[in-house]
Amino acid sequence: MSIGEYPSTWLTEAGQAGRGGQAGHGQAGPGVAGAGPNGAGLSGGAPPGDLSGRLTALARVIQIGAARSGPEGFSRPLLTEAEQLVARAGERLRLSPSHTVAVLAGGTGSGKSSLFNQMAGADFSAVGVTRPHTKDPHACVWGMDGAGPLMEWLGIPHRNRYARSSALSEGEASLRGLVLVDLPDHDSVAAGAAVETNRLVGLADLMVWVLDPQKYADASVHRRYLTPLAGHSSVIAVVLNQSDLLTAEQAEDCVSDLARLLDTEGLHDARILVTSARSGAGLDELRKVLAETVTDRRAATDRIAADLDAMAERFVPYAGPARGTGLDTGFEDFAEVPPGSAVVLGESFSKAAGAAAVGQALQSARELRAVDYVGWPVSWLVDRSLGHDPVRKLRLGNLWEELRGISGGPAGAQQAEIDNALTAIGEQIGPTLPAPWSQTVRVAARSKRDEIPGALGAAIGDALPEENSVEPWWRLVAAWQGLLLGCVVAGLAWIGALLVIGVFHAVHHAAAIFSDAALLPWVGILIAAILALGWLTASGCMSMVSAAALRERSRVEAQMRSRMQDVAEQLVLMPVKQELSEYARFCSALQSARQ
Repeated sequence: MSIGEYPSTWLTEAGQAGRGGQAGHGQAGPGVAGAGPNGAGLSGGAPPGDLSGRLTALARVIQIGAARSGPEGFSRPLLTEAEQLVARAGERLRLSPSHTVAVLAGGTGSGKSSLFNQMAGADFSAVGVTRPHTKDPHACVWGMDGAGPLMEWLGIPHRNRYARSSALSEGEASLRGLVLVDLPDHDSVAAGAAVETNRLVGLADLMVWVLDPQKYADASVHRRYLTPLAGHSSVIAVVLNQSDLLTAEQAEDCVSDLARLLDTEGLHDARILVTSARSGAGLDELRKVLAETVTDRRAATDRIAADLDAMAERFVPYAGPARGTGLDTGFEDFAEVPPGSAVVLGESFSKAAGAAAVGQALQSARELRAVDYVGWPVSWLVDRSLGHDPVRKLRLGNLWEELRGISGGPAGAQQAEIDNALTAIGEQIGPTLPAPWSQTVRVAARSKRDEIPGALGAAIGDALPEENSVEPWWRLVAAWQGLLLGCVVAGLAWIGALLVIGVFHAVHHAAAIFSDAALLPWVGILIAAILALGWLTASGCMSMVSAAALRERSRVEAQMRSRMQDVAEQLVLMPVKQELSEYARFCSALQSARQ
């Protein structure tokens, strides 16, 4: 879209609040200027804010919005129009501040070219005889010094530029700095005429709409131009021309009706002038208004400020309904990550990754591993003889294999459960925000979805202890159990010696300790006691191992949850917070653009 295509689309009803309240239009007879709210000039409103700062803020709004444009995001046409406004305003501020661009716009037969020639003091713009029409823009400049770049920016053909710098009469000296442009008829059938009119209306500092008594209520000019320019009253004047065709009473009726129309369109402060290019009536009043506007040198900045007001209002819906007037309250109430979200999300990730099952497997693996050290070897021999030990070894191997698999990455985390957790956090925050932020927050929450399973696996792996780690006291117990087992073996050998020597007398002259059969019960009791001591030692130590394994399980599960909360913070909440931070920047920039 070119800059010239703005007038019918670039302003919305959001900006239709007039600056000067409900001040009425002046209603006078032919040749009498309407008394505006300030009594003179078209730029008498409050001084504009820092236009440079406002334009910079709007540029930030555009930058943030451009990254979020699309069918469900910021309107691309709106962003384009805003970009063009920033570019156009920047160009105008860089060009001659001592010149004011005023355009005479109107339809075929309104007499604006005749009015232009009367103001310029020469027949610069051709006036049709059989069918009045203006095909190309013409410009008359009062004081050409420094106006060249401005004329180039306006795109006025060299052949249609006229200078009054060498022939300024005393009465025209007050117009020095005026660039008066006669626009093509907005309803012209000539190719490109309407486009050129739209373009120059978008570039003008001051807009003077010339209407004739027969077509002053023409829907085309009101619908296409005046209504979209609501909020620009300070830089708009409406001239009811050809008053020589009306009686004083008819002129007053026309002015009254025109004022009513402009009020309904939001142009509460626009001046209404009544003129006649043929008789010269009202021209002095028009010249006075132009002179005051040029002297004030505020039309350009007022026009840009009005454009900014209207454009910024169009972005307000993207800040949320609660920000229709302020944009400066309540942001923290809903545009933030709820407290405890990392904990809740970490718990969901723990379930998805099976952290509880990992802890249980670790506990079982620890207990199975401890049996090799603190278990009673006699029980091991029994298991061995019954074929149970290979099963235990296989189970221990499988447990550690499962733990390694879980800590290895995606295989350990259920993607569906992760997706459910991401959806839940997005739904918790997103609906509180206006479009498109509600959607972009959801997207941000899922932006690193594919990295999460691996990160959860790594969190598990970092929390798990070494597979073959052995507690030092286990080795001491193993030595003690080995000693007890040795005593049992020695006791059995003693019983064998007593049976062979003491009972069957297979050997003569042996020591009494090996030959006294009466010792058999006592040796048996001693062996039973040693066996019981070994069993009790194993039982007590396994209780201690189980308690320690349970504590280790709790500690490891806590570490896994903590690490998974870190994963949630880094891969989910951090992108969400960044998006919410962008939303905050957008609201702040929009507030600055609206000041």
